[in-house]
Amino acid sequence: MKTAIPIAQLLRWRLALAEAEAPPAPGATRLLELVRPWWEVLPERFEKLIQRLGAIEVAYGHAMAEPSPARPCHRVAVLIARASEESESSARVLYLAVRDRRLRLRFHLEKAPANLPPTVEVTFISEQSGQPLFCAPAAVSVDSEYRLEADLSAELARDWEQLKVMDRMPFRFIVRADTTS
Repeated sequence: MKTAIPIAQLLRWRLALAEAEAPPAPGATRLLELVRPWWEVLPERFEKLIQRLGAIEVAYGHAMAEPSPARPCHRVAVLIARASEESESSARVLYLAVRDRRLRLRFHLEKAPANLPPTVEVTFISEQSGQPLFCAPAAVSVDSEYRLEADLSAELARDWEQLKVMDRMPFRFIVRADTTS
């Protein structure tokens, strides 16, 4: 003979079991460390990457493989950082829109390594100051084409609202393919 166990009792038992198996909650200091941007956690690595990114020269419009006078293109300098190596590249911005302090961006990585993961972390670096602006995850959609969405500060949103794909971009990218380094 089976005895019916009330669902509430079963759920309480499962909750108690899950609580017993759960690791202790991290302390406040650890939580603050987890939300710090990677450039604050790894300042020496960041400085090295910024110096290399600043040295990348990108040929604009006239150096395109398929030049189109109707669609001028400004490339963005890109440094792809992995645990063991870095490689230089450029990105062609395909779509850029800022609405309600939200950035939507699609870009195509030129000379992308074949074994990049499907999601990378893109750090936007100011073209003028060389300072990090923010970082956001970008997902591959098709053949080295990535898309991302990110919330912007009010100041960046105001400055970037009028940007068009044909404009020279006020940023460079550090693409981190291995976010453990």
